[in-house]
Amino acid sequence: MPELLHDELGATLKSVVVGSIDEATRRGAAKVESEHLLLSIAASGDVAAAVLAEAGLDYAGIETALRVERTNALASAGVEPVADDRLCATRDSRPAWGASIREALGRASFRARRGLPHAVRERLAVADALVGVLRAEVGTVPRALAYAGIDRAALVTRLEALR
Repeated sequence: MPELLHDELGATLKSVVVGSIDEATRRGAAKVESEHLLLSIAASGDVAAAVLAEAGLDYAGIETALRVERTNALASAGVEPVADDRLCATRDSRPAWGASIREALGRASFRARRGLPHAVRERLAVADALVGVLRAEVGTVPRALAYAGIDRAALVTRLEALR
């Protein structure tokens, strides 16, 4: 697990991060990236998943946005879309940690709620990780959410207001 995840963050966030590993593995990705964390959050049933769903970003909505982003990225390079099974890395081991998930967890506002009781911090840790994902300025997730017409700043404001 990335060094940014400390024991005091609790089981909820750890299970979501493990879910991102599962997402990357299921998709045949060579690295676990922030899009895998976003998908895992959406599937978590956590309060952060509810905020995403309210914005139209349930698991299926995120998959659609990521598919549109990939299609547009390939088109900008003059490449026709390729079937998902052809995009999978061939791996016998777990995927490595990618830069975007490390950066997302580094941007997360875990310390902003330091004065709150442990149970509250635990309950909001996934929302804080989602804030880190949404604050990315470049990369797959910001492009996918832009194509989907999502106001990332409004989502961050909503997540930061959770208590």
